[in-house]
Amino acid sequence: MSVVPEKQPDVLDQEFVQAAYAALMGSSPTMPTQSLLESLLQREKVVQSQPAHTFAPFIGTWRLCFVTGTKKPHQHHNQTIGNGFYIPRWVKMQIVYSPGNPTEFGPQASNTIGQITNQVQWGGLSLSLTGPARCWGKKNIMAFDFTRIEFKAFGRLLYQGFIRGGQASEQTFWDGHIRTQAFFVYFLIHEQVLAARGRGGGIALWAKTES
Repeated sequence: MSVVPEKQPDVLDQEFVQAAYAALMGSSPTMPTQSLLESLLQREKVVQSQPAHTFAPFIGTWRLCFVTGTKKPHQHHNQTIGNGFYIPRWVKMQIVYSPGNPTEFGPQASNTIGQITNQVQWGGLSLSLTGPARCWGKKNIMAFDFTRIEFKAFGRLLYQGFIRGGQASEQTFWDGHIRTQAFFVYFLIHEQVLAARGRGGGIALWAKTES
């Protein structure tokens, strides 16, 4: 399969916004999954033209709309290797970025640090993983660690506490090196959508639902 024709980043970004919000509304996709993946790979190539960011543009709630499979997506001889799929509307998966240091350790005032929460809601069940996060602006890398867990059923809190080893991880996170931490490399940072490649090589697209 050939790659999509070259498009300007701003044109691609608007297509991502339309595709992401169509997925949130449960309507027919504005872009087939393979076309969306090809466009994301094309957008990733121009990441170097983006300015370095602080933590501020990430603050808010971002709903996961599209994610790739386990095979690392890339272009090879003008063909797209890998695949992806839209997240069903009835499965709510989102990340929440909040400002400020959520721990008593490390820097307490910085425009590059904050908290990340990964939430999954299905039916009446809700699972949240939370921890510290740091933005490495020069490469638009967001490093993070999930140290706490919360589980609810139909609004009732069933468990809340540290993940195994989480308390120790909070103490060492700020001194850790990016090579040892989980991270996203963001190649699209837009007021309405985010796109990134994870440490494992997968690509994801989120749409903003709350500021």
